[in-house]
Amino acid sequence: MEVVAQQSKKQKFSGKVKNFFSIFFSKKVRKIALMTGLLALLVVTGYLNFTLNQNAVSINAGSKTETNMFITLKENRTDARMAQQLVLQEIVANTSASADARREAEAALTALAATIAFENNSENLIAAQCGYEDVIVSRNGNKLNVIVKTDKEIENDNLQKIMKILASGMDKERLEPENGDLLYISIM
Repeated sequence: MEVVAQQSKKQKFSGKVKNFFSIFFSKKVRKIALMTGLLALLVVTGYLNFTLNQNAVSINAGSKTETNMFITLKENRTDARMAQQLVLQEIVANTSASADARREAEAALTALAATIAFENNSENLIAAQCGYEDVIVSRNGNKLNVIVKTDKEIENDNLQKIMKILASGMDKERLEPENGDLLYISIM
């Protein structure tokens, strides 16, 4: 008689565990968790973008730490982008994720790849055309941060070149503040 009662308790516990997991792993909860993760990723990216911009302004010109700072900023940006890519690739590869979530992750992954290409191409073109030793370009939507390493002020000719390179990379004729385009340039 006691053996039967123990099996009944095990069955009840097993049923409660199955019920918990069916609720916890429902499509709605997975979708909410996915969106929360993407939102957290966006917040981290925004924070890193803000931190990178603040660090660039606070470094004194002419010091040896500038070169190290440029390297550090580029490494931090690369690390943040890689973390974003990994999260998005995991969502795309997750067969239990909803089709909408996987499509959104694929679109975000494509946009991220375009942003990385834009930043790298812009850095190379600005350095080559304007003669700067080092350049960092960071893009967050229509907000662009450009940090150039130079020991003098940016000449109007170089400023025009920078703006043309960035607009061209964004498939625009020119940057237009009235359309939400923001450009911040820092000199180091």
